[in-house]
Amino acid sequence: MNSLDGKSDQVTDASAASAAPSTAGASWGPEELKLLGAMPDSEVARVLNCAENAVRRRRQKLRIRAYQSSSHLWTREEEQLLGTMPDAEVSARTGHPLSGVIQRRQRLHITLPRPGQRPWTTAEDKLLGTMKDRELAQRLDRPLEAVKQRRRQLSIAHYYPGCRRLWTEAEERLLGTMPDARLAHRLKRSAETVRTRRAHKGIPVFNPKKHWWTAEDDKLLGLRPDTQVAMLLGISATAVKHRRNQLRISMPAQVKKAAPPKPWQAEEIAMLGKITDAQVSRRIGRSVTSVQAKRLRLGIASSCYRWAPGHDALLGRFPDRVLARRLGCTVKEVQAQRQRVGIPAPGPDGGS
Repeated sequence: MNSLDGKSDQVTDASAASAAPSTAGASWGPEELKLLGAMPDSEVARVLNCAENAVRRRRQKLRIRAYQSSSHLWTREEEQLLGTMPDAEVSARTGHPLSGVIQRRQRLHITLPRPGQRPWTTAEDKLLGTMKDRELAQRLDRPLEAVKQRRRQLSIAHYYPGCRRLWTEAEERLLGTMPDARLAHRLKRSAETVRTRRAHKGIPVFNPKKHWWTAEDDKLLGLRPDTQVAMLLGISATAVKHRRNQLRISMPAQVKKAAPPKPWQAEEIAMLGKITDAQVSRRIGRSVTSVQAKRLRLGIASSCYRWAPGHDALLGRFPDRVLARRLGCTVKEVQAQRQRVGIPAPGPDGGS
């Protein structure tokens, strides 16, 4: 509801206007128009003897704000009456209109007493927190839950046998940083006391899925990997990444140092060509590409290819590249076999 439609929480007295329109279609005089916004629409309707809806429509048509008065604000004593008696009785005691009482009670999330439930008196309210809720419930002949609800409504701490411990600043800083039961065990207080103190301070309930970022937390972003920051703060890496992207903080440049090449040993070279490159790779812990490159660099034929006696007659008659493609082997294998049998390389025209 906008401000034009809002109903006033206050009632003031106004002098009656003469010649009040009795119907919605009657004309409005200057004196009658002055009443619009000067008092609640219901009061203007009563003074002018017309319908409240007609007053509201006329005020909205003239763009006059609804009546709002700050002369009679709600006090703490008046708010404590809400829910302890019918709204009409609260209205009669405090002077607030009935609609204002209902709106105030609903805004504070205070429910009306159930039928048959006795309203709370001032003397009974003074007993809250002076003894255990169970003992007070038996003494007042009220349900235990009704006593607890009334004590929480008035923000009265739980009863401590013996002396009452005062809250320190260090203890209050812990409110809302962990579940109430866990904090109560840590501070050696009751969970009810912790819950009441947290509600009195207006601190929301601890939510483990939501991390409240501090300036110190933000300083860690970008200095370490997201996974490390997540471990330090006890949250997920996704939450850290989202916060870092929100603040436009880039990840630190990670310089990867290339490992020096592993030198080949004599026993490793001795395996080349005797078994497949894949078998050599598994035995010595190198990649197949590295094994194959080393074997070709040394001119060692692959174990997968076996030279037939008739193939040696072709060596030197064709260029090594042509012969390698014809025999289905590598050029290095052709060159190695040719050098092994002592055949010179072919000339430019293909002959020796």
